Amino acid sequence: MDADARLSCALSELQGTTIVRPSGVLDVRTYPVLRDLLLKCAADQPRAVIVDLEDLELAGDHLTSVFVTVWLRISQWSTVRLVVVPGPAHAALSRHGPLRRFLSVRPDVLAALADLGEPPPRQRTELWLPPWTLSVRAATRFVTETCHNWDVGPPAVPAVTVAGELVENAAEHARSPARLRLELRLARLTVAVADDDVRPVLLPPPGRRTPAPRSGLQLVAHLAHATGWTPRQSGGKVVWAVLR
Repeated sequence: MDADARLSCALSELQGTTIVRPSGVLDVRTYPVLRDLLLKCAADQPRAVIVDLEDLELAGDHLTSVFVTVWLRISQWSTVRLVVVPGPAHAALSRHGPLRRFLSVRPDVLAALADLGEPPPRQRTELWLPPWTLSVRAATRFVTETCHNWDVGPPAVPAVTVAGELVENAAEHARSPARLRLELRLARLTVAVADDDVRPVLLPPPGRRTPAPRSGLQLVAHLAHATGWTPRQSGGKVVWAVLR
């Protein structure tokens, strides 16, 4: 049986959050299906992704590691909260397993919403850009001014370069409007560009000790502490880089 047939997920929105209600069986075959769906939901930047497990059957307790994996991936580049609602069937597991150590666990969706509170301290801004080559110039000017306003020190110049390369990549290859997001949190500056193209992006490992490339995604990887990309549930993808 196909993995997608063994697991389905109902999605809804409430108070700026995305609520995911998986049903069926979580096993080794459906693990990547749920993982990728949660990452896609987070890529759309809701206040939080709340996962209600009431209708989900676990083939093994260790499979709850999927939520820790997703949280680790998200926390690299975003402040989107991941909250798990275990439901009565999994209440005992949430009290003693890895869920409680790494994630926010709440008894129901309403409690999860009530406990979200204010987002962690951060500075964030966005700029929408049309698919034109002039957008690169607009992006670099936007990043320069933002870094000045936020009193960002040495990462300012790499951030300008990274933003320019990501926006140029979206304009030339995705041929779609782009949304440039800057987020400063815990001394880390995230530069993220969302576009409407679903095709994957080949990103070299960040920080590779080779002669500095002059342009392209290799330059992004050379300058960044961490890089990545993920599809968005609403369509397209987001490509991001984190600078210390």
